[in-house]
Amino acid sequence: MKNYYRLFLLYWVPCLLLVQSCFPTKVATVDNTVKPSWVEQRPTNTMYYVGIGYANKLDNSGDYQRVAKKNALDDMMGEIKVTVSSNSILSQYQNNQSFNQQFFSDTRMVASETMEGFQVMDSWENKSEYWIYYRMSKADFEAYRKRKLREATEKALDFMYRADKLDLKTDYIQVFKLRISAAAAVQKYLNEPIETEYNNKNVFLMNELIAQMQDQLLLIRLGVAQETILVTSGKSMEYPILANAKLKGKDSVAVPLSYLPLKLSSSGIQFRGNPSTETQLDGSGTFAIGSIQSKDPLQIIQVKPDIDRLLRSDSLNASMRQLLLNLESPSANIRVKIEPIKIFLVSQEMNMDQKLNYPILEPAIKKKLMEKGCTFISNKEQADYILEINALTKDQGVMWGNMLRANIDMNIVLRDAKNGNELYHDAIEGLQGFQTTKEKAGIEAYRAMSTEMLKRCYPAMEELLYPGF
Repeated sequence: MKNYYRLFLLYWVPCLLLVQSCFPTKVATVDNTVKPSWVEQRPTNTMYYVGIGYANKLDNSGDYQRVAKKNALDDMMGEIKVTVSSNSILSQYQNNQSFNQQFFSDTRMVASETMEGFQVMDSWENKSEYWIYYRMSKADFEAYRKRKLREATEKALDFMYRADKLDLKTDYIQVFKLRISAAAAVQKYLNEPIETEYNNKNVFLMNELIAQMQDQLLLIRLGVAQETILVTSGKSMEYPILANAKLKGKDSVAVPLSYLPLKLSSSGIQFRGNPSTETQLDGSGTFAIGSIQSKDPLQIIQVKPDIDRLLRSDSLNASMRQLLLNLESPSANIRVKIEPIKIFLVSQEMNMDQKLNYPILEPAIKKKLMEKGCTFISNKEQADYILEINALTKDQGVMWGNMLRANIDMNIVLRDAKNGNELYHDAIEGLQGFQTTKEKAGIEAYRAMSTEMLKRCYPAMEELLYPGF
């Protein structure tokens, strides 16, 4: 019997203790007036990451536990320090504050995804407060991180080797997209050196991958059909913008590069239409641009590979996307001479059957159109459009006391100068003005008409002159 009890103590008691240790830690006690020590003073432990979360029960009502748990995880993430290796790709962007902020924001998201091994050590609450205490083993977290890094590296290498087997001349886009997929696989580890073996040599994986993509982009040769074009701002373009892309081979012989997305870019031009295209089998690309607008008479348009469009097929985080968009790419330039829209204006403004010495409607509409980029000319033959304004006032007699009333009617017409077709026509009637003389009342009516014209007529004419801008 003594041997039986000795066997029970040696075998079953440790098992019971082990089972007990697997159960959750103690549950919070309501209205406990004595705060536990971990609430009063944050615990420190060199072997664990610690997270303390708090929520006000009165402010968060029934959602206070979720709020506290989230705060505890955020607090724990704050303890995880991110170091940047001097051999990592991120070290090259240490002076780029915007990029660094984005990377560390992405890193916090990565850290939150790996917090699956944390423990709930304790919780405490009273009528108004709820606290929760988490911890996570630093050794477990590091082992998990290394395992995920190893898996990501193997996945990236697989994409890179698949890209190596393809021929750039026939599979240029596929090669580039495989390398994008490789970058996506390791995008969480931009701060890591990721030293590995690739093609029988030791390399820093991310640096090698970025170098491959950069070299691939620099093999592109772009050309344009016209190096200089002449357009009228806002008016339809007579011809499309044509470009072509070729790939420089190892033998220095350039071959057409098909299915390459291209884009037009310019800091001072607004495009109406689609400033993007994709090259055909012969390497040619056509941009369906309806018209352009610019206040400056001379601009430069750049034709470049549309890297952003190539990146849309992969789930890249903001840091990796920004990194790849910073790659240098070739371009072809087009000088654009931009002429403003030329308008010939005919205005007749009558006040009580007398022509106004100082017109009111004409300068108001001129000012708005010139701000948009139009110019007014005196030669009707050189005009793009003809603008006609006719207005007159009528005496309506005494309104009250010595105040007189005047009515004003206006017609405004916009025509195409080339064929005379009427593009816009509006008539506004019956606006009134009041003053002590009929002439002054007419002037007040003109002022009311000027305001109404700019509110009602100008937006419609602007849309006709600059559609889509």
